[in-house]
Amino acid sequence: MTLPDGFEATFVVSVDRSTAWQRLTGGKTGDEGAPTEGDDVWLPGFDSAATVTEIDPPDRLRATKTDQPCAGTDIVVTLEDEATGTRIRVVQSRFGDWLPGLHDMMAIGWRHIVADLHAYLATGAHARRHLRPWGDLGADVTATDGGVRVLGVRPDGLARELGLVEGDLLVALAQAPIASLDDLVTVLRVLLATDEPPKAEWIRAGTLMTSGGSGLSS
Repeated sequence: MTLPDGFEATFVVSVDRSTAWQRLTGGKTGDEGAPTEGDDVWLPGFDSAATVTEIDPPDRLRATKTDQPCAGTDIVVTLEDEATGTRIRVVQSRFGDWLPGLHDMMAIGWRHIVADLHAYLATGAHARRHLRPWGDLGADVTATDGGVRVLGVRPDGLARELGLVEGDLLVALAQAPIASLDDLVTVLRVLLATDEPPKAEWIRAGTLMTSGGSGLSS
């Protein structure tokens, strides 16, 4: 869910609230061993240090993120009993005026944070998906009808090497279909592990173009 200055998500984990609270705060059970206001904690899912600003064990934790990226943002996690376990609501806000312009890309990282937090509260295991390095296309992009539109192409980047120009609609990269920013981020992360020049396909002026890294065809 999108907020005016942040993101929100709700999910249910199949563990009791005391267990979920302990995993969230690093305490023991209930309010025993829980941090207090002003304490520094390590927030699972976000995998970041944060300073506690409000706490009501085992119902609500509010903290200010102290690590980059997004240092200074406000994080609130609430826990409620659910028939099948514990309902978790997490909100991150106070990003600042720069968020709207980067919202679509930030939303990808947010979904990974929520998935990591969900997995950790449910299992106690850190997945750390959102911390994995992001690849760089070498161009600005935006989600649009039909796929991912290329905007400004930077010099000496992958997009320039492939032959992409502003206005192209990217539809495939490294043999994988590209229909969303999530698709693009996933493929770019995989490409970090290889030196092979990827093949790309895009639509320009009504024509499907193809590049194998060493030339263009249509």
